[in-house]
Amino acid sequence: MEAMSVIGPIVSVGGKIAAAGAQRDVGRAQQAGYEQQAQAAELKGRSEAIAYKQQGADALRNLNETLAAIVARAGAGGVDPTSGSAATMQMFAMSEGSREAAVAKDNAALALGEAYTQSGIYRSAGSTAMKSANVSAAATLGEAAYMAGKLA
Repeated sequence: MEAMSVIGPIVSVGGKIAAAGAQRDVGRAQQAGYEQQAQAAELKGRSEAIAYKQQGADALRNLNETLAAIVARAGAGGVDPTSGSAATMQMFAMSEGSREAAVAKDNAALALGEAYTQSGIYRSAGSTAMKSANVSAAATLGEAAYMAGKLA
C-alpha cells in the first residue's frame, strides 16, 4: 500500500521535469521566431536601401540627360551653352538632380538604420523569451526537487 502512495508524487516530479523541458522548448521556439523576424526586417531594409540607391542613380542619369539636352538645344540655337540662360538652366538642373540624389542616399541610409534597429528589437525579444523560459524551467525544476525531497 505504501508503494502506491509514493507513485503519485513520483509521477508529479516526473511531470514537473517534463514541463521544465517543454518550457525551454517553447522559449527556443519563440527565440527562433524572433530571429526569423529580425532577418526579415534586415532583408526588407536592404531591399528598400537598394531601391533608394536606384532612385539616386536614376536621378543622376536624368540629370545627365537634361544637361545634354540643354547643351544641345543651346548649340542648335546658336547660343553659348556655358553662359546666360543656358548656364542658368544647367545650374538649376544640377541643383535639382543633386538634391534628388542626396535625398535618395539619405533614404537608403535611413532604411538600413531602421531595419537594423528593428532587427535588434526582435533579437532582444528573442533573448528575453529564452531567459524567461529558462527561469520558468528552473522554477519548475525547483518545485520538482522540493517534491522529491518530501518523498525522501
